[in-house]
Amino acid sequence: PGLTLHDTISSIIQLYLSVLPFILGLQLIKTHEDQLILFKLLVTAALFYSLLMLFEIRMSPQLHTWIYGFFPHSFLQQARAGGFRPVVFLGHGLTVAMFVAITLGASTILLKQKIKVFGLFPWLVIIYFVVLLLLCKSVGAFLLGILLFTAIVFMPVNMIKRVSLLFVFVVLLYPLLLVGDYFPHEKLIELATNFDPARGQSLSFRFDNENLLLEHTNQKMFFGWGGWGRNRLEGSVTDGYWIITYGQYGLFGFLSLFGLLSVSVWKSTKVSRLVKDKNKLHLLLAHTLVMSFIMVDQLPNSSLAAWSFFLAGALLGRANHIKFNFGKNSVIHTRITKT
Repeated sequence: PGLTLHDTISSIIQLYLSVLPFILGLQLIKTHEDQLILFKLLVTAALFYSLLMLFEIRMSPQLHTWIYGFFPHSFLQQARAGGFRPVVFLGHGLTVAMFVAITLGASTILLKQKIKVFGLFPWLVIIYFVVLLLLCKSVGAFLLGILLFTAIVFMPVNMIKRVSLLFVFVVLLYPLLLVGDYFPHEKLIELATNFDPARGQSLSFRFDNENLLLEHTNQKMFFGWGGWGRNRLEGSVTDGYWIITYGQYGLFGFLSLFGLLSVSVWKSTKVSRLVKDKNKLHLLLAHTLVMSFIMVDQLPNSSLAAWSFFLAGALLGRANHIKFNFGKNSVIHTRITKT
């Protein structure tokens, strides 16, 4: 049956609840100290959460079934390399692996800021998360985590700014790149196959489904097919968050949602020239890099969650605070000069 007014209201409420963490982050995170507390809390939460992860890595992902009475995804997809991916209430092992990759980046930020967690040296925390990420058995998340660590430690701030903007630019243009057949699918599949034939086959399967779903969505390009699975085809698999959003809400919905995340990165890079303190500047731009990595992961996977939106809102809140203070101080300086 066709969509009704009830579906419209339900969809609006669902989208509002999705971006509510963004609004909270926008209002709560303002200063450099707020940012430090945010990343310290993220690492602290991940350390506690990792205990449940280690349990499921050893005993198989059973916690969801024991507590809620059902398993949220295919159990077979969590079996990898003679072991298991942890799920721990997040729906899929890939989502958990991406969370660990981001917390690896967060612990690297604390390393650069010379901040300890529970009295532990940041390097110990970083090594722990690297080992944990390996145990998650997700090649994509592991590569993103290592790249994030490397970039935060070794990359100059100006380069971090450029890379963040480049990633955001690619994500926003991704649908157009697919339509014009400009994205290097074959090369990526070839690289993945050389690393592991199974990973190459998995990536090829995702791209094939993506192309089929894109062709289907282009019939309702601007506003999408709506809910209740209309964006899907029989036997299709919707892996990427971008194709889910594009299929349900069309180009308008895709640009609205991903544009919201992109504004955080774009505005932060723009106001970064106003920050003179090196530690504050590095923290701001490292935060933008984390967000750009989260956005990139939404192309092959669907790992965007409440904490991701909160990080995006926090970044924009910090950028707005910098701009406001600079503008205020600039006005005061101008008035004093004129007087």
